[in-house]
Amino acid sequence: MISLVRIDERLLHGQVAFGWSPAVSANVILVVNDEAKNDKVKAMALDLAKPNNVKLYIRGVKESGEIISKFSEAKKSNVLVLVRNTDDALELAKNSNGAIKEINVGGLRYEEGKKKLTDLIAVSDQDIDNFKEIQELGINLDFRILPRDKKQSFKDLVKN
Repeated sequence: MISLVRIDERLLHGQVAFGWSPAVSANVILVVNDEAKNDKVKAMALDLAKPNNVKLYIRGVKESGEIISKFSEAKKSNVLVLVRNTDDALELAKNSNGAIKEINVGGLRYEEGKKKLTDLIAVSDQDIDNFKEIQELGINLDFRILPRDKKQSFKDLVKN
């Protein structure tokens, strides 16, 4: 079962390991990121950041749609999926055969050319377009940093 799909540019860190993982009873974390898959040092750092009782898989974006589709049918796995950006989230959503129902949007840092939606979530025009396309796929967007935070929707944050 897919417990949570989260966009967070930091991927696996304290908020995810100790906030989200227990909140969704994750026993598997799937990091979907080409860079982490191909960089052994990044992969080791991610492995160190995960909770002890959780399995970690690191896969590339292209191959992960099918993996998520299979995990969605698994009975014993509660899977927390992490992607770094909205481009990867959109590609994953398109290739997962409808297995993704909701995407949590976490930390996306502010930089030049982005606008703040919340204190910790800043987006570019491309991110906005990606969110619109994700919603067109029938996927809900949930903007919050921690499980205890109030859910905010895309419509709540982006006034067109």
